[in-house]
Amino acid sequence: MKNIKTKTLTLLMVIILLGINSGLLFSYYNFYLSDKIVLDLTNAKNQNYESLYNISKKINDKSLNDAVDEIILYTNKHGGYVSLKDGNGTIIYSNKGDFTKLFSSTIIVYIDDLEYELTYSRISILPGMKLIKNFIVYEIILVSTFVIIVFFISSKKLIDPIETITKDISDYKYGKRPFKRKMPKKMQKIQNTFVDMVDKLEIEKDYQNQIIASISHDIKTPLTSVIGYADRLKNKDLSDDKKINYVNKIYNKALLMKGILEEFDDYQSCNIKETLKYEIISIKKICDSISKDFEEELKDKNVSFKMTSSCDNKYINVDVVKLRRVFSNIITNSVTHFKNKPGVICVNISYKSGRIKFEVLDNGGGISNEEDMKRIFEPLYTTDPSRKISGLGLSICKQIISSHGGRIYAQNNSIGGLSIIFILPSIAFNKI
Repeated sequence: MKNIKTKTLTLLMVIILLGINSGLLFSYYNFYLSDKIVLDLTNAKNQNYESLYNISKKINDKSLNDAVDEIILYTNKHGGYVSLKDGNGTIIYSNKGDFTKLFSSTIIVYIDDLEYELTYSRISILPGMKLIKNFIVYEIILVSTFVIIVFFISSKKLIDPIETITKDISDYKYGKRPFKRKMPKKMQKIQNTFVDMVDKLEIEKDYQNQIIASISHDIKTPLTSVIGYADRLKNKDLSDDKKINYVNKIYNKALLMKGILEEFDDYQSCNIKETLKYEIISIKKICDSISKDFEEELKDKNVSFKMTSSCDNKYINVDVVKLRRVFSNIITNSVTHFKNKPGVICVNISYKSGRIKFEVLDNGGGISNEEDMKRIFEPLYTTDPSRKISGLGLSICKQIISSHGGRIYAQNNSIGGLSIIFILPSIAFNKI
């Protein structure tokens, strides 16, 4: 609406300026220029006729040679251009080669009792041309003024905002963040888009710094233990049992550091959609694979595991390795919340409107805080303050599902825990 109003106002200003210019031109022509041209034309005719009358008095009834001499004397003294033609139109004398561009007057004279045509002109351009030139100069000044005004307005509306945006971009290189400004609509859109982009970059930078700090902290703790146990192993009086114990502790701490780094590598690689290795696979095969991966392991941890599917004959196009990683992260996350009580994990798979819905349920207590529920897929975020790992598991799940064109979310369920739900598109596939 504001853009339309600006365009309408600009158009109205142009129409007003054109109207004023037309009015000034009309007034200038009608009240001054036209009368001046007529006056100049009349004066020029009178001057020509006066000169013709003076010349004709001098040459009438004279011989042709004398007449030509008189004409030359007159033009040398008074100036002007003269042409003398006989009755057949032949030029007898002329001090100007071409009279077609002259404002001239002509009369008949008699020389040697014969008629001759005498043409005279004292000017080489049409009367009023000087005024027309002045008129053109006036128009040039008027148009130039209008252009200057338009340039000034455009510089305020276009050039100044561009310089401001350029300065903000330059300042950002030196750490000064830009901010949103009031500008002409399109310039403001560019400025605000740049500010939004900077904000996202800063958020991403904060995430990266948090990840680096978290990885550093999580590695530093087991690394300190590794150094401590390695230092104890230098003791020559150490018993074999203690040596084996320390070696095992060093090994376990090393595995912990490896797990942290692998989780970080997974988080980075899941950001790259091009790394996915797609494979068309049936839901039945996915169910068999997940059951094989986790059923025995969860049984050993006293966790009841159940998988149900109502769409075994449906197919999806996924990176199977990364999909298994999603299940692994979700199930591992569930196991950490059972707190030594019998756990239940169920995987339910269903089909609706061309999409496959995967739901992983547990009875680990769920999440009561709405803010925590919204943020559990953020990198490094965890609802367990005692947890020492970097908190990238569910974030990795979100990256993988998003890169497959799906979506993932969480909600509390009816069995007293949390449900992680992700949805992926199904494909039509006929086995040959």
